[in-house]
Amino acid sequence: MKQQQPLSRRFFIPIHRHASVFVRGPYLQRSLRKQIALACNPLQMLQPALAPRLLPRLPLVLLCGALVGTIGNGKALADALSELPERWVERLQPVTEADISGAEPLMQQALREAREAVAQQLLQADPDRVTLGRAYGRLGARLLLLEVETQADACLRNAMQLDPGELRWPYYAGYMAMLAGNLERALGYLEQASKLDDGYPTLAVRLGKVQLDRGNLTAARAAFEQVVAVPALRAPVQYYLGQIALLERRYEAARGHLEAALDANPDATEVHYPLARAYQGLGLEAEARAQMERFVLRSPQIDDPLLDELRTSTQRALPAFERAMHAVRQADYVTAADEFAAGLAIRPDNAAARVSYARVRFLRGEQLQAEQALQQLINADQEAADSGRATAEDLSAQASAWFFLGVLRQANGSPDQAAQAYRAVLAADPEHAGALFQLANLDFAAGQYRQAASGYQATLKADPKAAPARLLALIAGARAGVDERQLVKEINGLRKAHPADDQLAYAEARLLAAARSAELRDPVAALEIARRLTAKAPIPPHQRLLALATAASGSPERGAEILAALITSIGWMAPPAEQRLIAREHEALVAGELPQPPWPAGDPLLSPPSFDAKRLFRDYPALVPF
Repeated sequence: MKQQQPLSRRFFIPIHRHASVFVRGPYLQRSLRKQIALACNPLQMLQPALAPRLLPRLPLVLLCGALVGTIGNGKALADALSELPERWVERLQPVTEADISGAEPLMQQALREAREAVAQQLLQADPDRVTLGRAYGRLGARLLLLEVETQADACLRNAMQLDPGELRWPYYAGYMAMLAGNLERALGYLEQASKLDDGYPTLAVRLGKVQLDRGNLTAARAAFEQVVAVPALRAPVQYYLGQIALLERRYEAARGHLEAALDANPDATEVHYPLARAYQGLGLEAEARAQMERFVLRSPQIDDPLLDELRTSTQRALPAFERAMHAVRQADYVTAADEFAAGLAIRPDNAAARVSYARVRFLRGEQLQAEQALQQLINADQEAADSGRATAEDLSAQASAWFFLGVLRQANGSPDQAAQAYRAVLAADPEHAGALFQLANLDFAAGQYRQAASGYQATLKADPKAAPARLLALIAGARAGVDERQLVKEINGLRKAHPADDQLAYAEARLLAAARSAELRDPVAALEIARRLTAKAPIPPHQRLLALATAASGSPERGAEILAALITSIGWMAPPAEQRLIAREHEALVAGELPQPPWPAGDPLLSPPSFDAKRLFRDYPALVPF
């Protein structure tokens, strides 16, 4: 039985689940773990709660070792992993077959061979346990390269069972679980690794990060302090200690840790935002602003010889396109472009790889070359189509090339040319959700709200899970003059169909609090929603909603006080447009009036996402990247 589609055999994740394609605003529900991340990383707010955590392609030990196995009896042998021989049933985890249909042929064969190597060991009368454990490790390595978490985890658990003295197995399993967000599992694995060998300093960093994400600040601090003096780890450890101090509102201590992180690594641009927060907490507004100007989001660079060793072995083992994808996962676009070029030298007719090649050229700053590559692909595929030689894959790649050419044109300030490119996508693929969504956003920005509403509805028809389009269709309809009664009816229906969608709840509550027609208002229900949302995530839009619902319930003075406190607390940290919106709503409440309209322009939760070409090039899905 085949289970679990690999997460990253696609170039990117599905469009309806990624912020950069369909995010509705910078504020989304988040757990304590996400609140901790937010303390030092504001761009975490751009990631929706449903976005999957993609695992970097981790190679494992012995990746390049010789593989035992034969192809002829592969099916029978492979079944031994999913249906274990009787003597192993109580001792090992079954490993079901993963769907590897999207992998490059050479990788598919490597996986089959690794699986057969394990099966041969399982079927031996008296196999060596360590040898069997390493065979499971080799299979886990290849599964990790395709990011198939369930089967990779089972392989590593078996490796731990068979080779219990090896540090790598629980360490790799813990690291994988940490990246996947399985914090309790990660903690268990990493603690197991620590019992085997507590002398590997990076292990303390991983343990500290897991405890930090779990909200156990005391345990996290203790782990980080064990290795704060290790020169190679000083920058990331001081960064995390600064996060902890910031969460505890110890601003002077946070300042010390974060300045030490920058002393250790001046290129650690991720430090500037939490340092700005620390300066702000100390009342040093000018210094805080200066730090914010230098902030660039990136992950802390952690010295990890075990993982470096594995990445090196991966580079030797993988075919060129797989190496390119591995580099993409590491945000190493220079290497990715070089590897795609190497692969295309062997397989120049791979149209999907040509699109991916253009994307990484853009991501490494070569916009002109990316545009030329996309245009060349479009021209070549059109010639093939005109002569009847184009395959379905060629036509699909041509549609993708038109889409990214549209993104480039939009980035260059040519919305009309961008719209032309998006329409070319739809001519080839009328249900291309990305092109439909981008066109709807362009129409919205141009004030063509009826067309925008139709575009968002078409997006939903193409991809019913494109959640932001649900609300944006209503917002555009409201701007186009749809009657409030109809809006109340439609959003009520959407809320019933999607009760977990907090942005729909937010929009409904604003309408119930401040509908122009008093008979449509329900301030009690609005206040209940506002309190729930604010308790869950006290972000500025939710605070504004609470003020509005409070005023609508008969306490405009209290509503004005809530907004006054919000203005004081966020200060210059909010975007200028949002600052102006808060100020206008505060003025209305002070005057004893409800702010109008209930769905105001400039509300970050009621607006299309800001256009970001880099995010689209990086994060838009490609089901077949090569």
